[in-house]
Amino acid sequence: MLQKNRLLMQIYADVTGREIQVAASTQTPALGAAMFAAVAAGAEAGGYDDIVEAARHMARVRDESFKPIPENAAVYDKLYEEYSRLHDYFGRGGNPVMKKLKAIKEEARRSTEAASTHS
Repeated sequence: MLQKNRLLMQIYADVTGREIQVAASTQTPALGAAMFAAVAAGAEAGGYDDIVEAARHMARVRDESFKPIPENAAVYDKLYEEYSRLHDYFGRGGNPVMKKLKAIKEEARRSTEAASTHS
C-alpha cells in the first residue's frame, strides 16, 4: 500500500490519531498467514505462543512511518462529528427522509414490474 499511495497512509494516521508503520515485506498477506501458522504450531513445535511474539520475530517494518499531522487530525475530527450528526439525523428517525427514499424506490420498482408484465 505504501508504494502505491502515500497520501492514503497519511490519511490513516491523521484519522486514527496513531502512527502508522508499514511492513517491509511486499507479501504481507503471505507473511501474516505464515505468522498465524507459526502460532497454530506453538512454541513446542518451533513456532510461537502468540501473534505478538510471532510478529516480533518474523515481521519487519520500514524505516519510514506516518505520524498524525495535528492540523489534519483536527479537520477529520470535525468531519466525523458532522458525519455522526447526519447519521443520527437520517438513520435514527430524526427525519423521515430515509423512509421516504425507500418508499420512492419501492414505488419505482413496483411500477417497473407492472410495466414489464403488461408488455
